Amino acid sequence: MFKKLKEWCEFKKEKSMPTTTDSKNVKNLKSQVAAQKEQLNALLLRVSSLSDKIVTMQDEINNFKTHVASDVKYLTERVDG
Repeated sequence: MFKKLKEWCEFKKEKSMPTTTDSKNVKNLKSQVAAQKEQLNALLLRVSSLSDKIVTMQDEINNFKTHVASDVKYLTERVDG
């Protein structure tokens, strides 16, 4: 009876206790995932910032085109007029 109890305790212990290699691998993987999350967040912020800058540049280019067109119109009217 004690022998079976001892076997059962050893069996439970083996099943529930992770090996050191597995726990080290898990810790390494968790730290890698955390680092990759930080990098991904930084990249997403950078992409968002660049996207905002592109929109701003497009608006500035459209304003520039409008101003150039009005300047050219003014100059042609002055020369022709």
